[in-house]
Amino acid sequence: MRLSASVILPCLALGTSTFIMQASESVISVCFNSSLLAYGGDLAVGAMTILTSVMQFAMLPLQGLGQGAQPITSYNYGAKNRERVKKSFRLLLTISLVYSVVLWAFILISPRLFVGMFTSDATLLDFTSQALRVYCGALFIFGIQIACQMTFVSIGSAVCSIIVAVLRKFVLLIPLIYILPQFLVDQTFAVYLAEPVADVFAVTFTAILFTIQFKKILAKLN
Repeated sequence: MRLSASVILPCLALGTSTFIMQASESVISVCFNSSLLAYGGDLAVGAMTILTSVMQFAMLPLQGLGQGAQPITSYNYGAKNRERVKKSFRLLLTISLVYSVVLWAFILISPRLFVGMFTSDATLLDFTSQALRVYCGALFIFGIQIACQMTFVSIGSAVCSIIVAVLRKFVLLIPLIYILPQFLVDQTFAVYLAEPVADVFAVTFTAILFTIQFKKILAKLN
């Protein structure tokens, strides 16, 4: 059996957005830590380690929901069942949003509960608890980002999925890590603020792009 480029290349393209999301984490970590070390010292870098762990904890259920919905959406897309494709996306979006909002509320109400799982140092605990509220400030809308991005992959829209992944990480987040401290008095928390600011712009762009592309793709299923 010979491998065909017409089969392999689309598969690679669909996996590229996920690869970018995972591979970019190390680059983002270096950018955050170098900037925080300059403005906040070791305490700020230590807090960032905890924030990253909490964010990973928050993202795992969202990614699991998205990956669970992917085969269902893909199957119905392949069967040209428009209504079930729409229904599967709406269900994924609803559950993802509910989870995001609930977790965001818990973080705002009791950040020490999450931070306390990683440290017992009083100084680090107090500092990280404040930083966590800032860092996760836009978490309540992140369910939209994951639902749309996972659905892009499910319906074979590799280009859109790659654009969304690159925009959030490289176009928005990395520049904001270095730009925001130049304009805000509290430079350390300005670095943490880069995450929610990037998320707001990224989610807005993703929602608009998805609305336009999803309608076009569904129209082809007639």
